[in-house]
Amino acid sequence: MTNAQTASKTYLWIWAWLAGLMLLSVVASELPLAPRLITVIILGFSTVKALLVALYYMHLKQDRKTLSFVAVFPLLVVLAAVLLVASSRLVKL
Repeated sequence: MTNAQTASKTYLWIWAWLAGLMLLSVVASELPLAPRLITVIILGFSTVKALLVALYYMHLKQDRKTLSFVAVFPLLVVLAAVLLVASSRLVKL
């Protein structure tokens, strides 16, 4: 198998995963669960989809580690903000 065929096969698999995760997000939105839990589930699926797109379609998998840090840093900032909001709700200031 040539390199182009392997790349095409990989892209098709990633596309299938993205479509499957999107379908799971739609199904999760219809589940009889607490709205906050549904939100967390859908955000988790969305994070996995964003990572798949960044690693394979944006080719960050082959780039230097510094560039990967630049891509991951905003995720860490968002995570810190979410944890800050969650902790303030726990304390009830």
